[in-house]
Amino acid sequence: MSSRTRHLVLSLTLAAVLLGTTACIPLPSPLGPDGAAGRPTSAPDGAQSPVPEESTTADPDDVSDVFAEREEYFREQQLPMDGSPLVAVTLAQKEFIAEQRAYVEQQGSAWTSADESLALALAGDACETAILNRHQVDASTMNTHVATSPLFAQLIPSDLQGAARTQAEKPIASVMVFGATFMCPADGDAWVAAYREVYGG
Repeated sequence: MSSRTRHLVLSLTLAAVLLGTTACIPLPSPLGPDGAAGRPTSAPDGAQSPVPEESTTADPDDVSDVFAEREEYFREQQLPMDGSPLVAVTLAQKEFIAEQRAYVEQQGSAWTSADESLALALAGDACETAILNRHQVDASTMNTHVATSPLFAQLIPSDLQGAARTQAEKPIASVMVFGATFMCPADGDAWVAAYREVYGG
């Protein structure tokens, strides 16, 4: 199995959150040219497992370790897998949502529970992708993730192409990456770098 193969359990499950709702998360996030405002450098509540050391003897085709790490991540994050709306429960999640909400409200928009659920889903999906790619995140990872994400597919009209599609993706990716700096901070810098390479500063 390719290191970029994504098992979309989280995003496929959470895609149900978007069904039946017309609410759209106010975008973009506070992700700025110098990185995400207020993002932690380590998980404040111990919710993020350290990135495992790469083993020189590990079989690159053995994916059992990444699946085990993903399942442990799901347990730590306490994200429901039944399609019910997501609510921030860990300290890192609460800090992410507080900053995202404050930014949105500063722009004069209202914040809703649907926005919170979607923001958490986007960030959680990015963290899952990082795990399944053995924490190797770059521009290619970003492009593949966005192209195959059911969440992005539901948020972006299918007929958008080229520059128009890129502009539609950018603010959603901004929220996703900003959230990842809280929910999987060990991969946060790599996601920010990938975002800048794909979408610009």
